[in-house]
Amino acid sequence: MNSHLAAAVTLAVTMSASCAPRTSSRPEPIEAAGIWEGTARTGEVSLPLTVTIDRRTAGWAGTVDVPSLYALEYPLTDLRVTATTVAFSLPGNLPSATFEGVLEQGRLQGRFTSLAGPDTLRGTFELWRRPGGTLQYVTESVRFGNGDLDLAGTILRPSTNGSHPAIVLVHGSGPQTRDSYLRWFADQFARAGFVALIYDKRGTGESGGERWPQTVGSFDDLADDAVAGARFLADRPYVEADRIGIWGLSQGAWIGPLAAARAPTLFRFVIMVAGGGVSPAEQELYDDEARLRDLGFERAEIEEALAYLRLADQYVRTGSDADWSRFASARGDVRDEAWYSHLDRFPQILPREAPAWSGLRADLDYDPAPVLATVQVPALLILGVEDRLTPALATAERARRALENGGNRDVTVRLLPGADHALLTKPDGLGSWLAERPAANWVADMIAWALERK
Repeated sequence: MNSHLAAAVTLAVTMSASCAPRTSSRPEPIEAAGIWEGTARTGEVSLPLTVTIDRRTAGWAGTVDVPSLYALEYPLTDLRVTATTVAFSLPGNLPSATFEGVLEQGRLQGRFTSLAGPDTLRGTFELWRRPGGTLQYVTESVRFGNGDLDLAGTILRPSTNGSHPAIVLVHGSGPQTRDSYLRWFADQFARAGFVALIYDKRGTGESGGERWPQTVGSFDDLADDAVAGARFLADRPYVEADRIGIWGLSQGAWIGPLAAARAPTLFRFVIMVAGGGVSPAEQELYDDEARLRDLGFERAEIEEALAYLRLADQYVRTGSDADWSRFASARGDVRDEAWYSHLDRFPQILPREAPAWSGLRADLDYDPAPVLATVQVPALLILGVEDRLTPALATAERARRALENGGNRDVTVRLLPGADHALLTKPDGLGSWLAERPAANWVADMIAWALERK
């Protein structure tokens, strides 16, 4: 999503007979392969999840789905299975948690502990084996090129015959691959009849390009990658070439319109989620200001922190010795300030020779308004009012004005009360991540909008 949301966190799940409730002295033997579906629960809050475990020639493998957190087929690592126990871990965009349980009466059940956030969360879980279903779409691994760059992706396409509308899904910032929230959204579009393309961002996964963090990928490069993906889709026999849309979240909300502006006859509509209306410099300062404000820092402390971050931005812009000296001196002065450890760490903690400093230069002050003014296809912008990474109201106002001033007559802006950057909401009084849910109906409404304009 952006650099904060996209930062890798770990979900580790361990199931063992030693720590779980027992009803007999001899646990049942367990056949771990299969699909296990159920909930993790603490108090009155429960979170649905599905664990799939397979026995392969090379050993055990598995995935986890957490629909409420946009997680689909996140690959498990360190999966270990014995006659009575299962252990596995998953690095990904999910909170850290450990589960310990046994098989009793045809189900896996036990206790879990979550270390996400400042508090330790404890609860129970129960998973039942369920039969596999038949997907409404098929998946296909593909490779396509942007000039000399080779990009690796996956197409999800409806199982029905004939040609279909299509959509390209664009990442947020950071080293994102197709094994992320993109797969969950692609699944939703594919179930609605779209051919969906997701791919590993340049420099990540199986795609070519300099490895992260040696490159951060310029907006121009990333937009050209998306255009290349759309052109690849247009050549597929199962795609209606004149009915291809583009979807982007966070950083992708800048990239999507830029791609549409570069290939105006290729795209049928644009969907921007949680971003795209202000410059990256403005958004990043807003992010740090909101975080410090939420942590209770005084206004004078926040202004001091923002002044320091503006020095880092100025060095990104110029790369000059003088601006580096000013920034480096300030960094030495503020390291012991209480607010310093709460700032976005990238790239301000990096040494001067780190390539990220120059890599950010081209896009730090990117103004989306001139590009949005050239977008003439239907545009949908969706924002969470409680977003702490993107200034939602400023983004909505500026993006709408730019689109409409350019003559676009099909502009829809939706502001979702209570929703954050990921468009997740949390009921009052329920502070744990288990309580987070997608804002009501936003995904279904988004897909309905796209179907009307396909």
